[in-house]
Amino acid sequence: MPTDRRAVLRAWLAARWSGWRLRTAADVARRQDRLWRAMAPVIARTPAVSGLAGRPLADFPILSPDALRADFDAWNTLGLTRPATEAAALAAETGGAGEVRPGIAAGFSTGSSGRRGLFVTSAAERGGWIGHILARLLPVGALLRTTRIALCLRADNRLYGDIGAAGPFRFLFVGLDLPAPERFERLRAFAPDVLIAPPQVLADLARRTDRPWPLRRLFYGAEPMGEAERGWIGTALGVRPDPIYQATEGFLGAACRFGTLHLNEDILIIERETVPGTRRFLPIVTDLRRTTQPMIRVRLPDLLEPLAAPCPCGSPLTAVHPVEGRLEDLWRWPGAVICPREVETAVSAALGPEQDWRAVASPGGVTVEAEPDRVEAAKAAVAGLLAAYGVDVPVTAGGRPTRDGVKRRRVRWTDG
Repeated sequence: MPTDRRAVLRAWLAARWSGWRLRTAADVARRQDRLWRAMAPVIARTPAVSGLAGRPLADFPILSPDALRADFDAWNTLGLTRPATEAAALAAETGGAGEVRPGIAAGFSTGSSGRRGLFVTSAAERGGWIGHILARLLPVGALLRTTRIALCLRADNRLYGDIGAAGPFRFLFVGLDLPAPERFERLRAFAPDVLIAPPQVLADLARRTDRPWPLRRLFYGAEPMGEAERGWIGTALGVRPDPIYQATEGFLGAACRFGTLHLNEDILIIERETVPGTRRFLPIVTDLRRTTQPMIRVRLPDLLEPLAAPCPCGSPLTAVHPVEGRLEDLWRWPGAVICPREVETAVSAALGPEQDWRAVASPGGVTVEAEPDRVEAAKAAVAGLLAAYGVDVPVTAGGRPTRDGVKRRRVRWTDG
């Protein structure tokens, strides 16, 4: 199944053009309105919402990702069924083509809780995704010379594999299941120009490296990263790690040249649901290009905070702080809500950015996990943060940091 290079080029040109053409929020809104009207035939082919074709976006229901996934059969335009699509996605993870139909590839992505999201894409959609992501992440010159791109994630799928055939690229996928020393050696030997990986992988590389890497760009996603850790990894690897916001629901955001995360509102409509007691909002995402598996008004649990001042790059696309965690990660007691970034900042300042740790709160207190010689400093940092908010609960020490799943979540809340 060859990569649709024309779709790649069209998307790349469209992203570059919109980056130059969209100067104001009004420009962005006009583009979104036009793309939304063009979605009417796609909506008419989507059983779950076919009766709403041609209606305003506000008339559509707001869904959670879990609700959308649970009704997979009604949320695709090709009459695909979940069992057949999951079988194709599993085949993709074991080296198969992952095609559920000719040209239609299936795959899984893992959420922060470890739940796998099932997605399907056509060749044209994959080409569009590749073109848009290349335009957002790489300079123009990357299309004129061989660029070595390495990607570290839980599992490979056709969406990522198509990158290597999209242009003058050499592509390496490294799974998170690979032992850390072997992963380090494979990446070091490949010598990527561009590396995309979760913060836990970049932190491990930073601990193992003895000299800067020959990287031109470095990106992180899938997990939160604090500013202190970002600076430490950038110093160790020689390039500042910039955020990329990618999920089952689409390519949601990328960093500008200043390292600021901007939402991809040239291809998405992102409504905001305010999180009470904070400056954060939950994004309600509508993808204006998905035609095989439409994503319409999907409320994600990601905590986003707008920048207090405009980004110096001048883009009209909304600038936000990198995703700091999920809604369920908020620490909340009567009269106090503490966001994950505040915990991250306090603990990293006390321990140093290179240290691993974890803090799990509940109505009855907070348990801090860290190395034995650092846990008291971590406890003191958390206790000081709680005191600043007037929260009087005990802070206790746990063991060494543990993981709930494949993704690192340092700041957690549990009702138990």
